[in-house]
Parts: sequence; structure tokens; C-alpha cells
Amino acid sequence: MAGSKPRNNPGPVTTLSEYIECSREKYDACLDCIETDLVIDDVQVALRFHHLRFDGNGLPKFQDLANCLADHLVEYCLSARRRNNPTQPHDFAKLHREARGLLRKVKTSGESGEILLYFLMESVLGAPQIVAKMELKTNRKMEVFGSDGIHAKWNEKDNCLDLYFGEAKLEKNVSSALENAFASIEKFHADETVNLEFGLVTSHFKWSDEKVRTAVVQYVDRQKSGADCRINHACLIGFNWDEYTKLGTLQLEALEREFKLRYKNHASNLQKMLSAQFAKCDRKRFRFEIFFLPFRTVQEFRDAFIKAVS
Repeated sequence: MAGSKPRNNPGPVTTLSEYIECSREKYDACLDCIETDLVIDDVQVALRFHHLRFDGNGLPKFQDLANCLADHLVEYCLSARRRNNPTQPHDFAKLHREARGLLRKVKTSGESGEILLYFLMESVLGAPQIVAKMELKTNRKMEVFGSDGIHAKWNEKDNCLDLYFGEAKLEKNVSSALENAFASIEKFHADETVNLEFGLVTSHFKWSDEKVRTAVVQYVDRQKSGADCRINHACLIGFNWDEYTKLGTLQLEALEREFKLRYKNHASNLQKMLSAQFAKCDRKRFRFEIFFLPFRTVQEFRDAFIKAVS
């Protein structure tokens, strides 16, 4: 049937992985993840316990991560159309200046968390950004409305398009970050913002390949017959963790071992807090990716990001 989106012939949508721009090598240099077997019953959720690596002096690499995110600013902020295939150093410099100009650079801004979540969705989930929401702002002093990012990837195992809506919360208290993340997700659906975000995919697709855009829209446009996309919520939960102050002056190998042990022990507490949120959640039919990430202080990281992009 014309205009249909058959399940067994996805076409160009399967090439989405080619649009990943974040560097996995830089992820490996700055971040790591501890493995656990923790789950939450009756919810399709992946619990991801990430953390900063330590440098040779035993210091967590917060500034290095901030610098890494600043290096991805053009990719995060600007669509392929806006970049216009730069070739000369001054072209790249101009684009980076334009990207920096879209940031609020306010100490309490959520931008550092939003771009960090973008980095995780691309480098860890393998889901490229498909709408550059930052360039849609009409006022640099305003926050981006709706989700904190729209990403997608083709799930070959399940033969479907996974659409990811981002939610980044960096807060002093992990319970507050979780509560606010789930409140935002509830509002996202209750206010039908999700439908507006579908529209952004249709009207502001990040990439210039028309065949890929058309293939993605076939899944996102629910007025067309055939297979729909699958909604996922990817949440970054960043929080202050005072265990950093208890590590002392151990040698690097012992320090890393002690940190991972403390964090793995704490993971069960995080799982319990997350489970309590899901118990109150009316959106459990969707899929979730939860990235936990402890900081010495989230404000230290925000300040490091502002320094890196200034």
C-alpha cells in the first residue's frame, strides 16, 4: 500500500547508526560504568551506573569531561543544514562561535546535563540525535522546551524504530533528581508534548539525507499505516555524592577499586529509590534508560562546563 511503513522492509532507517557523532574514544577516556544485575520488576528499564574516571593523580576527571562536551558543541547544537559542510579552519571557528552563542551560560542552567545526556545517548546507546533543538531557540536566554533531546536508532532484534526522549536532572539530592525527572515525564505525556516532539522530527530532522528523513517519518507519523516507533525515556540522574571525600589519598589503583566498591554498594540504594518512583508512575508501558552519575558536586561540573565553553 502506498505510504505504508511495512515491518519487514525498514529501508534507509536502518542506517541511522551512521549519523552518530560523539566519540566513543573520548567516552572511554572520561567515563566508565559498573556492572550490576539489578533490575526493577514489571518495568522495561536499563539501570546504568556510570562514573567519572580518575586521572593519574587520583582526581575525578570533571574538567576533562566538560572539555570533551565543549568539543562536541557544534555537533550538539547545529543541524547539517546549518553547518553547510565547512572546509576551512575559520569556517569551523565560526560554527563553534555560533554554537556557543546559543548557550545561556548561567550557573544554574541545565545545559551541561543536557549535552552530557546527548553524549551518553550517542556513545553508549548508539542512538544519534535527530533534532538539534538548540538551534530552534528564538531567545538564547530561554531554556529548550519539551524533552532534553530527541534521538533514535533502529532496533534490529525487535525490528522497530526506538525513539528516545531525554530528561536530564543534575541536583544535589538524588531523590529530588528522580522525583523531578518523573514529574517531567508525566507532564510530557499529560500535556501531549510528545505529539509536538513527533512534529519536530518531521519538520526539523537534523540530517540532510531526504531518504533517511522520509524513512524515519514513516515510523513517527502515526497517521500513516504500518509500524509505529517505540517510545523510550532516557534519563540522566546526576547528584552530589560525599563518598568522594572519604577516599583519602590512596594510590590510584587502590583508589579506583575502593570507589567502585562503594559505588556498587550504593547502587542497590539507587535501585530502591528508582523502584519507589516507578511504583507511583503511570507511564510504565514505555521503556526507560536510566543513567546514574555521582559528582563531588553538580555545581562544580556546571562551573567546569561554563569555563569550557566561554
